[in-house]
This record gives sequence, structure tokens and C-alpha cells, in this order.
Amino acid sequence: MWYVIQTLTGHEEEVVRMVRKILPRETYTDCFVAYYERVWRKQQQSMVHVERLFPGYVFILTEMPEKLFQRLKLVPAMTKLMSDGMFTFIPLEKGEEDFFTEMLDDAHIVRLSYVEKDNRGHVWRVTGPLKLRQDQVARYQYKKRYALVNVRLLGEIKQVVLGIILQEDIRQELAYGKVEAPLTLPKHYQIEQPVAEHDLTVGDQVTVIAGTLEGLSGIVWKVKKTTVDIGIRMFGQDMSMEVPVGVVCRAS
Repeated sequence: MWYVIQTLTGHEEEVVRMVRKILPRETYTDCFVAYYERVWRKQQQSMVHVERLFPGYVFILTEMPEKLFQRLKLVPAMTKLMSDGMFTFIPLEKGEEDFFTEMLDDAHIVRLSYVEKDNRGHVWRVTGPLKLRQDQVARYQYKKRYALVNVRLLGEIKQVVLGIILQEDIRQELAYGKVEAPLTLPKHYQIEQPVAEHDLTVGDQVTVIAGTLEGLSGIVWKVKKTTVDIGIRMFGQDMSMEVPVGVVCRAS
């Protein structure tokens, strides 16, 4: 089960160190602070920062929460936090756990997601962790390189910032800037180039699965680098419609 230790902002890693130092390892399977990557632009340069995803929260996985909590109460620093009303130990709901298991990598970081827009300014391709939560995006802030996402945590809907990169970002070498996580990171961010999700060929029967032409079916006439021409029958004649390749899939 996942539990949240709520503590003072800025003291999260100190709590993690105390847990790992004092508590028996058999009482928990992991204890960590969740982070996320964010691109900050300054003077026409982009820097990748690693920041706390939920300031003031430490996450701990345990199968024996009562025993673990009793041991936490014996830690002097924890006792003081409890007496000051600055310490809580709260379980996550199953749906809340899913967000973290899906989004965090092995270093407990939500990595950057790649977002690409079509020629109308609509999002038509998302790769990375955000792809799993597109339906929860409240809005995109392209200039500031983030998506505002509605996330349920401790029974309440919270809006969190998740970092994104755009086409212009992957054309340059991104360096790491501010890193709040106690990690040793390479000097430069390793950008994963987005890949086409569909291997389409001329003659394929396809369906558009997103965008203004969602539900449209037809035959592939031409495959280009980022778009595909689909032949359809409309008003008694054959017509060609060009759509982004990322919103097209073969008809089953």
C-alpha cells in the first residue's frame, strides 16, 4: 500500500533519510520524494530543471502501516513534527496510486513529454508519460513548456504542472539547470526523438481516431513524412483529405 507522509516543504529528503536510517527495512519497500522535469527558457535558451512534484509530501510503500507508524512515532524529529501538527500519515486510494506507478520512472521522476501540434494549433501527438493522462489535461502552456493536469490526491483534485518539450526544443541540445533531487545527472538532457506510431502504406484501409475528422474512414493514397492523404467517397466522387499520420490507424 502507498502512504503519504506530509511534512514541511524543503524537508522532504531529510524525512526520507531518517526513514532509511532508522526504520527496519522489512517495514517498508520504498520511501521517496516524487519529482518532475520542467523546461525553463531564459534568454532564448532552454534548461531542464528537476523539481518536487508535490512539495511537502514523502511517499512510502508498506505492507505493515500500523507497525511502521508506531516506529515513526519513536523518532524524535517525527514526534516533534506530530506535536506541532506538521506531520500526517495518510493512505492513497488505488486510483491515486495508479498515477504514480504509471508516471514515475525508476528514479521517481516524471520525465518530459513531447507534444506536437497540427497546422491548426491542435495537439495531435503526445509521447512520454503525459500520453497516459491526456484526458486530464486542463490546459497547455506552450511558451512556458508545461501542461496543467488534474490529479486526484488524498481525496481531492489538485492541479499539477508536468513538463513538455516542443519540436523546436528537440532541435537543440538541452542542458540541466536547477536539480532539487539528490541525483547525479548528465550535463545534457538526453532527448528521445518522437517516432511515428503507425507504419502505413498506400492502399491501407484506415480510420481517423482524433481531431476534427475523427471517425473518417478511407484508403491511403499517399504517405508523407508527417501526414497522409486519405481517399474517401463524398458527394458521389473520390476526394483526398490530408491528415497528420499520428491520428490515423488501420481499420480493424
